[in-house]
Amino acid sequence: MTVLDSMVPTAENPPAHSLRIGPHAVDPPVVLAPMAGITNVAFRRLCREYGAGLYVCEMITSRALVERHPQTMQMITFDADEHPRSMQLYGVDPVTMGEAVRMIVAEDLADHVDMNFGCPVPKVTRKGGGSALPYKRRLFEDIVTAAVRAAEPAGIPVTVKFRIGIDDDT
Repeated sequence: MTVLDSMVPTAENPPAHSLRIGPHAVDPPVVLAPMAGITNVAFRRLCREYGAGLYVCEMITSRALVERHPQTMQMITFDADEHPRSMQLYGVDPVTMGEAVRMIVAEDLADHVDMNFGCPVPKVTRKGGGSALPYKRRLFEDIVTAAVRAAEPAGIPVTVKFRIGIDDDT
Protein backbone atom coordinates (compact mmCIF):
# COMPACT_ATOMS: atom_id res chain seq x y z
CA MET A 1 0.00 0.00 0.00
CA THR A 2 1.30 3.44 -0.91
CA VAL A 3 0.71 6.72 0.90
CA LEU A 4 -1.74 7.66 -1.83
CA ASP A 5 -3.67 4.41 -1.30
CA SER A 6 -4.13 5.27 2.37
CA MET A 7 -5.66 8.61 1.34
CA VAL A 8 -8.41 6.97 -0.71
CA PRO A 9 -11.68 7.19 1.28
CA THR A 10 -13.06 3.85 2.43
CA ALA A 11 -15.49 2.72 5.12
CA GLU A 12 -12.51 2.32 7.46
CA ASN A 13 -10.85 5.53 6.31
CA PRO A 14 -13.60 8.09 5.58
CA PRO A 15 -12.65 11.39 3.96
CA ALA A 16 -11.78 14.16 6.42
CA HIS A 17 -14.79 16.20 5.29
CA SER A 18 -17.26 13.38 5.93
CA LEU A 19 -20.27 13.82 8.17
CA ARG A 20 -21.89 10.99 10.08
CA ILE A 21 -25.08 11.06 12.09
CA GLY A 22 -25.03 7.82 14.02
CA PRO A 23 -24.66 5.04 11.46
CA HIS A 24 -25.66 7.31 8.56
CA ALA A 25 -23.02 8.80 6.28
CA VAL A 26 -24.06 12.20 4.98
CA ASP A 27 -22.29 12.53 1.66
CA PRO A 28 -21.87 15.13 0.49
CA PRO A 29 -21.87 16.75 3.95
CA VAL A 30 -24.79 19.01 3.05
CA VAL A 31 -28.11 19.02 4.89
CA LEU A 32 -31.32 20.36 3.40
CA ALA A 33 -32.79 22.34 6.27
CA PRO A 34 -36.41 21.68 7.17
CA MET A 35 -38.64 24.53 6.09
CA ALA A 36 -42.31 24.71 7.06
CA GLY A 37 -44.56 24.42 4.03
CA ILE A 38 -41.61 23.74 1.72
CA THR A 39 -39.62 20.57 2.43
CA ASN A 40 -42.37 18.14 1.51
CA VAL A 41 -41.82 14.86 -0.36
CA ALA A 42 -41.89 16.48 -3.81
CA PHE A 43 -39.40 19.22 -2.88
CA ARG A 44 -37.02 16.74 -1.23
CA ARG A 45 -37.23 14.49 -4.32
CA LEU A 46 -36.31 17.44 -6.54
CA CYS A 47 -33.39 18.40 -4.27
CA ARG A 48 -32.05 14.82 -4.24
CA GLU A 49 -31.61 15.11 -7.99
CA TYR A 50 -29.08 17.89 -7.31
CA GLY A 51 -27.21 16.03 -4.60
CA ALA A 52 -27.41 17.06 -0.97
CA GLY A 53 -26.56 14.39 1.57
CA LEU A 54 -29.43 14.59 4.08
CA TYR A 55 -32.99 15.74 3.55
CA VAL A 56 -35.06 16.69 6.58
CA CYS A 57 -38.84 16.80 6.39
CA GLU A 58 -40.84 19.79 7.56
CA MET A 59 -40.82 20.51 11.29
CA ILE A 60 -43.33 18.23 13.01
CA THR A 61 -45.04 19.11 16.29
CA SER A 62 -44.62 16.18 18.67
CA ARG A 63 -48.14 16.58 20.06
CA ALA A 64 -49.71 16.53 16.58
CA LEU A 65 -47.72 13.40 15.75
CA VAL A 66 -48.81 11.58 18.91
CA GLU A 67 -52.43 12.64 18.29
CA ARG A 68 -52.11 11.50 14.65
CA HIS A 69 -53.33 14.77 13.23
CA PRO A 70 -54.15 14.02 9.54
CA GLN A 71 -52.11 16.91 8.13
CA THR A 72 -49.13 15.92 10.29
CA MET A 73 -49.38 12.31 9.17
CA GLN A 74 -49.23 13.55 5.57
CA MET A 75 -46.18 15.68 6.37
CA ILE A 76 -44.17 12.68 7.62
CA THR A 77 -44.41 10.88 4.27
CA PHE A 78 -41.11 9.82 2.72
CA ASP A 79 -40.23 8.49 -0.73
CA ALA A 80 -39.44 4.77 -0.85
CA ASP A 81 -35.82 5.52 -1.86
CA GLU A 82 -35.33 8.33 0.66
CA HIS A 83 -32.66 7.21 3.14
CA PRO A 84 -31.90 8.08 5.76
CA ARG A 85 -35.37 9.36 6.56
CA SER A 86 -34.86 12.40 8.74
CA MET A 87 -37.66 13.93 10.81
CA GLN A 88 -37.47 17.16 12.74
CA LEU A 89 -39.60 17.40 15.88
CA TYR A 90 -40.65 20.42 17.89
CA GLY A 91 -42.14 20.18 21.36
CA VAL A 92 -42.19 21.71 24.83
CA ASP A 93 -43.21 18.69 26.91
CA PRO A 94 -40.81 15.82 27.75
CA VAL A 95 -43.60 13.24 28.06
CA THR A 96 -45.07 14.09 24.66
CA MET A 97 -41.63 14.22 23.03
CA GLY A 98 -40.81 10.79 24.44
CA GLU A 99 -44.14 9.43 23.18
CA ALA A 100 -43.52 10.90 19.72
CA VAL A 101 -40.08 9.31 19.46
CA ARG A 102 -41.38 5.96 20.75
CA MET A 103 -44.03 6.16 18.01
CA ILE A 104 -41.34 6.88 15.41
CA VAL A 105 -39.38 3.84 16.62
CA ALA A 106 -42.37 1.47 16.92
CA GLU A 107 -43.78 2.38 13.51
CA ASP A 108 -40.41 2.77 11.72
CA LEU A 109 -41.29 6.31 10.68
CA ALA A 110 -37.75 7.72 10.48
CA ASP A 111 -34.06 6.80 10.68
CA HIS A 112 -32.96 10.04 12.36
CA VAL A 113 -34.67 12.53 14.66
CA ASP A 114 -33.61 16.15 14.79
CA MET A 115 -35.11 18.30 17.53
CA ASN A 116 -35.78 21.95 16.78
CA PHE A 117 -34.84 24.36 19.53
CA GLY A 118 -33.77 27.06 17.11
CA CYS A 119 -36.96 28.41 15.59
CA PRO A 120 -37.19 32.15 16.34
CA VAL A 121 -40.75 32.58 15.02
CA PRO A 122 -42.86 34.40 17.66
CA LYS A 123 -45.77 31.93 17.47
CA VAL A 124 -43.29 29.22 18.55
CA THR A 125 -41.27 31.17 21.12
CA ARG A 126 -44.42 32.62 22.77
CA LYS A 127 -45.33 29.08 23.76
CA GLY A 128 -41.84 28.59 25.22
CA GLY A 129 -40.56 26.50 22.32
CA GLY A 130 -37.98 26.89 19.60
CA SER A 131 -35.15 29.23 20.49
CA ALA A 132 -36.83 30.10 23.82
CA LEU A 133 -36.48 26.57 25.19
CA PRO A 134 -32.70 26.23 25.71
CA TYR A 135 -33.03 29.20 28.09
CA LYS A 136 -35.03 26.84 30.32
CA ARG A 137 -32.14 24.49 30.90
CA ARG A 138 -33.85 21.88 33.09
CA LEU A 139 -36.84 21.56 30.73
CA PHE A 140 -34.48 21.49 27.74
CA GLU A 141 -32.52 18.67 29.39
CA ASP A 142 -35.69 16.73 30.22
CA ILE A 143 -37.02 16.95 26.65
CA VAL A 144 -33.72 15.91 25.06
CA THR A 145 -33.28 13.08 27.58
CA ALA A 146 -36.80 11.76 26.89
CA ALA A 147 -36.16 11.72 23.14
CA VAL A 148 -32.74 10.08 23.39
CA ARG A 149 -34.00 7.39 25.77
CA ALA A 150 -36.92 6.61 23.45
CA ALA A 151 -34.66 6.42 20.37
CA GLU A 152 -31.77 4.54 21.94
CA PRO A 153 -33.17 0.97 21.84
CA ALA A 154 -33.60 1.24 18.06
CA GLY A 155 -30.24 2.95 17.51
CA ILE A 156 -31.91 6.01 16.00
CA PRO A 157 -29.62 9.02 16.33
CA VAL A 158 -31.04 12.21 17.82
CA THR A 159 -29.58 15.61 17.01
CA VAL A 160 -30.51 19.05 18.30
CA LYS A 161 -30.72 22.31 16.41
CA PHE A 162 -30.55 25.41 18.60
CA ARG A 163 -29.50 29.04 18.60
CA ILE A 164 -27.40 30.99 21.04
CA GLY A 165 -30.53 32.70 22.37
CA ILE A 166 -33.97 34.12 21.77
CA ASP A 167 -32.68 37.56 20.80
CA ASP A 168 -29.54 39.70 21.09
CA ASP A 169 -30.17 40.29 24.81
CA THR A 170 -30.97 36.71 25.85
